[in-house]
Amino acid sequence: MKQELIRTSSTVGEANLHLQLTPAYRRDIFVREDVKALTIMYAKQKLDELGVLILAVDGGPDHMHIFLSNWKKYSVEKLAQGVKGYVSRMMRKHHWDLFRNKLWGKKFWTEGYFYRTVGQVTKDATKYYVEKSQQKHWRALDYGYYKHSKERQMGLSQYVN
Repeated sequence: MKQELIRTSSTVGEANLHLQLTPAYRRDIFVREDVKALTIMYAKQKLDELGVLILAVDGGPDHMHIFLSNWKKYSVEKLAQGVKGYVSRMMRKHHWDLFRNKLWGKKFWTEGYFYRTVGQVTKDATKYYVEKSQQKHWRALDYGYYKHSKERQMGLSQYVN
């Protein structure tokens, strides 16, 4: 998938975001294809309203990955709150019977979310992020490489002659 740069009257650029949302209590509500499809549909409705592009959507039975572009008008927090609030409201209002045995109360999503800004999103990159994001989010994916590269970095004072 080739992603074009976003152009406005005064800027040109690209800003992609990987957002992972998890149902309340990390319940496996997305094993039902209808629940997954409806959740994606409502997320797309909200993001279309905000003018944010969805590049890819994937996930597992108990979480959803959404790759977004053109999101820079919003903070990650406002974007996540907007999507989660709208999807939760619509799913509980119109489709409660599809997941009532797995969720209760007014919750549809967990309180938090995972996010990462990413470069150009291709099919291979999406697959990589989805596979690697199955791990706990607070662990660095390539910690050994990250640590080694940090040790090799030069400080600004080392460049000054």
